[in-house]
Amino acid sequence: MLSTQAAIPAGRPSTSTEPACRLCGARLHHTLIDLGSVPLAYRTIPTGSTDDQPYRLHARICDDCTLVQVEDVAEPEVVAAPEPHLSADFAIGKDEARRCFETMRKRLRLDAGSLVIEVGGNDGTLLRQFQDADIRVLRIESPANAASAAEAGIPIEVGLFNAETAMQIAVRHGCADLVIANNVLPHARDLFDLAAGLACILRPNGVLTLQTPHLLSMLQKAQFDAFRHDAYTYLSLRVLEHVLRSVGLRVFDAERLPDHGGSLRVQACHVVGPHAARPGLKAVRLAEGAADVSRQDLYAGFSDRVAAAQDDIRGFLANRRSAGRRVAGYGAAVRGAMLLNCCGITRAEIAAIADPDPAKHGRLLPGSRIPIVPLEVLMADPPDDVIILPWPSVAEILLKLMPLRQLGTQLWTPIPRIARV
Repeated sequence: MLSTQAAIPAGRPSTSTEPACRLCGARLHHTLIDLGSVPLAYRTIPTGSTDDQPYRLHARICDDCTLVQVEDVAEPEVVAAPEPHLSADFAIGKDEARRCFETMRKRLRLDAGSLVIEVGGNDGTLLRQFQDADIRVLRIESPANAASAAEAGIPIEVGLFNAETAMQIAVRHGCADLVIANNVLPHARDLFDLAAGLACILRPNGVLTLQTPHLLSMLQKAQFDAFRHDAYTYLSLRVLEHVLRSVGLRVFDAERLPDHGGSLRVQACHVVGPHAARPGLKAVRLAEGAADVSRQDLYAGFSDRVAAAQDDIRGFLANRRSAGRRVAGYGAAVRGAMLLNCCGITRAEIAAIADPDPAKHGRLLPGSRIPIVPLEVLMADPPDDVIILPWPSVAEILLKLMPLRQLGTQLWTPIPRIARV
């Protein structure tokens, strides 16, 4: 069973060497959560492999700018992009992509003379909506994801995105009327450099839209499974506004979404851009401000809420095991691997993880080494209980698991506390 170091309460100064804040440079005195040493969660491993070395995952909060962040845990080539076949956490569904396309096309009056650029476009679902409407598009992707990105049939620039490469792209392709950057900022070691790049490729009257996990939702729901080694920062609207303002961009709209456990979508323009502030911006500011009133409990109590959630999961599995019940899981995604490893769970407690991705079948989750199987394996021999590890997508997943429920299997979600669904 994997060892997990005890979390240090946020109110207690760290006793280790204190790194500098990625945003403001202040020394980071306080821990938000220390999840100990856990393997990289976004890589499944072959049976018999030992390629799941653990690395420490320690999230600190800056007293000065409130940015929550983790340190670099290894060389960049070690903490690399996930396997191409793994589903992206922020893959956009067709219905959502269509809504986004319609909204932005009308708001910005996009046509054949316009350009839409997406940075880190996952599977290209969103850009394809614009491409099908004869709007010029461009996708900017990292070298690690270049092969899978090329298959989407969308014009692509491959390379590390920053201010320097953005200027080169602007020279070759022109600047964009719309720049899309979903789940990009958290994975940037240098927030300012990436944000400056986004500003560089945006036309004077253009709009930047980005989506990111919302720190407020993570804190309120004790989402310890949302932390990962390749996400260096965990963002609030307050921090996002500061970062974008520093590169000449102004946030004019914001929205809290239920996606992925709680996301924040913002729209920004150049400081002198024509877009007036919308009511959503004030609403999110108020929500974060109200939470800040009880900041001591929200931040300092996070470790205790996480410990209670972990104890709840471990206790549930221990009770099921002592009662002779067989437990399986569903969803071999990053959240699931993180949750299992941070709770010290192995195949002794969970026999198998079903997943719809054929490329994962016959492989193991890192750390816990639980085998990944097709859903048909569970259907053929139904377990007594199934824990839905990608719990933010429970509504969609329940439809796939209805045959199991009809066979008597009980279905559960683990966060914020384990509950039957």
